[in-house]
Amino acid sequence: MTPAYEMTATDMSNKKQDEAPSNRPIAEKVIAKIRRRMPGKVVNIKKVIDGRVMAEELHKTVVTKGELAGLNPAHAAYVYAQNHVSVMSQQLTALKELAPLGAIISKAEDLYLPSAPPMSPLTTSYFTCWAFFDACAGPAKETIGTTILEFGAAVGIHSEMLRLIRLMQESRMGIYIHQGTEGTLIILEDIVTGVACRAIVPSGYSGKKGELWYARVLPPISGSPEHVVFTTPYILVHPGVQDWMAYFRRTFPGTARAEDYERHMKYGPTREYWNEFIFEAYVNYRMEAIYLAGLPDIPESRPHSKVSEANGWRGPKLTIQP
Repeated sequence: MTPAYEMTATDMSNKKQDEAPSNRPIAEKVIAKIRRRMPGKVVNIKKVIDGRVMAEELHKTVVTKGELAGLNPAHAAYVYAQNHVSVMSQQLTALKELAPLGAIISKAEDLYLPSAPPMSPLTTSYFTCWAFFDACAGPAKETIGTTILEFGAAVGIHSEMLRLIRLMQESRMGIYIHQGTEGTLIILEDIVTGVACRAIVPSGYSGKKGELWYARVLPPISGSPEHVVFTTPYILVHPGVQDWMAYFRRTFPGTARAEDYERHMKYGPTREYWNEFIFEAYVNYRMEAIYLAGLPDIPESRPHSKVSEANGWRGPKLTIQP
């Protein structure tokens, strides 16, 4: 029987999921260089990506099948894929062609010290997804993820692994309203698109109806109907839905398309936009969730913005239950 974390991801678009994206200059240079100068390395990296044979120094960084056994199957599939992305990233970012991406990620690591509160409000689950799938360089917005997808297709990496990685690459953070529960599943509705889903929350946070969540919600894999809240959820305790909708009206013209919203949530108007929002909006935390307050375009609304640090935060007094 095929392990749950090796199951095929749901096809979320009409294009073939194992086809490499096109017009990716960085990825094309990486593939050309490896084929030309490092033929032996291609075999090694391919084996690392495929998860069958790993370099000795990298083996211990990859989650084992035993560790995955206790996870929900959908969550396990994505954890499995992300761990292999991490290993591939260590191999590929050693190449000078990926130096721009490496510099972007290293700078953000130094700035935000991602881990978990109280050290940093940027959790490991949030930051690794941002680093692999959102942090981009060049006009083609190439990421670690897009480079791996193109490289993987070129060297014949299994299509099921590529599908999972592609779903993660195509994902983005979103703002959702908690619409209640169905058993252990949380019903989340995107406040802009209105699309609702039923999701598991591996962090263990169940929340309550009416809450606003900022999270990365990944789609189901085949054989598993539930979505996955892959990051520790950020709970937007203040302001409420109407203020957030006003934020989006300020951000987008009346002629904006759905693609504009998707792009804004994934990349922001600047590279550090959403990282900075989390960092400055931090209020409190519990093991299963992190609490934020404020809006991205109003510095005075965020507790740790420069203006709030200088003049004192004038937001409401918030009572958060442990």
